[in-house]
Amino acid sequence: MTTKDLSEPLKVGTRVMIRNSGYKYPARIVEFRGELGPKGARVYRLRFGKKSRPTYIEVREDQLEVLHSTNGE
Repeated sequence: MTTKDLSEPLKVGTRVMIRNSGYKYPARIVEFRGELGPKGARVYRLRFGKKSRPTYIEVREDQLEVLHSTNGE
């Protein structure tokens, strides 16, 4: 599933995968950085890994694939 509505930014806490990255584990959006990418593309800060040693990365919205949640979000 790709982004549902491109008129609104994705919400903090949304679980996502990075397309074509080779990384097979989901990440969580921790911050909407703004329209900082080329031609105003939205940029998000993601957190990977465990809470004790997280890894952060920033990616454009078009590189993300939103995962379905099991709790109805």
